[in-house]
Amino acid sequence: MGLIAILSSPSSFTETGAMDKIRAVIAQGSGIFHYEVEKHKDISEALTRFKQAHVDAIVILGDRALSSATFEHIVENERFKDMDIPLAVLPAGDNNIVAENLGAAHSEPHRALEDILHRHQTGRLLNGVVGSSLLKVEGVRGVGYLYGLFLCAGEITKQRHIFHRAVSGRGVIQKFRTWWDILRLILSAYGGAGGKADLRNAIRINRNQRGAVVGHFFMLLITTLEKSLLGVALKQNIKPGAAHFVSVENTKNAVIQTAKQMLRGKYERAEVAGHVATDIQHARIVLQTPFVLDGSYYEVDDSGELFVTVTDHLKLVRLD
Repeated sequence: MGLIAILSSPSSFTETGAMDKIRAVIAQGSGIFHYEVEKHKDISEALTRFKQAHVDAIVILGDRALSSATFEHIVENERFKDMDIPLAVLPAGDNNIVAENLGAAHSEPHRALEDILHRHQTGRLLNGVVGSSLLKVEGVRGVGYLYGLFLCAGEITKQRHIFHRAVSGRGVIQKFRTWWDILRLILSAYGGAGGKADLRNAIRINRNQRGAVVGHFFMLLITTLEKSLLGVALKQNIKPGAAHFVSVENTKNAVIQTAKQMLRGKYERAEVAGHVATDIQHARIVLQTPFVLDGSYYEVDDSGELFVTVTDHLKLVRLD
């Protein structure tokens, strides 16, 4: 059994007090290299030490800001260009959607950590390593750009409980809960669709430089994950350097068409009225309303435009 690295951010757990439980789990384990970071610059030092120690995998245990900053250091720092260490993302609040997509079965960080350490100790941790591209999102107010795995905009972002939802697990009860959450979301969307349009909510989308579409959208989703919100599957085996793209106009017909696909658990590739599911390499998005990246809310800068590109390939650890 090799060495496993844990990169944690205590500030992510200030309100919940979960850091003490995390430290207790780590103290009971073996073959663990734990590095707690407080500032952005600390991540570079942590990754350097992990690389020197030849760790088998790096576990990211902090909110979405920690995973995005880790992705950034690996992609843009020359010292890490040849670093081919798989990354595991565990739930820590606002990054639960990413963690669940990668197979986490518990919302409590310390329980998810117990699961991954058990897999490491039994030699099964690297059995589920997959490749995934990143999204680079430029035009973010206050920070310039960020890296992530899914971006969401449109009316759906008003449903904050969807993005801060606890990890559902894998049992029958959890599946029923997911189905019920989808039904509630669709009923709410249907009730609000097709009403008087607010120009401030209009979104302009340019996919792969093939002409722009302007409209009001219930949902705009761009992701490199295999599943989207609420576990709805996307087409597998997308082309290298591409991301999944789903847009749903804010009309009753489009919402109903999308509802059928969500309840079946998979988005179809055929374009139907008001619903598009395809692949993209990049997109320009003009909007005035907040958007979500990996579970956290952001605003566009004064230009009003986001530029989303599919960038470097990383190895991620799946836990299911």
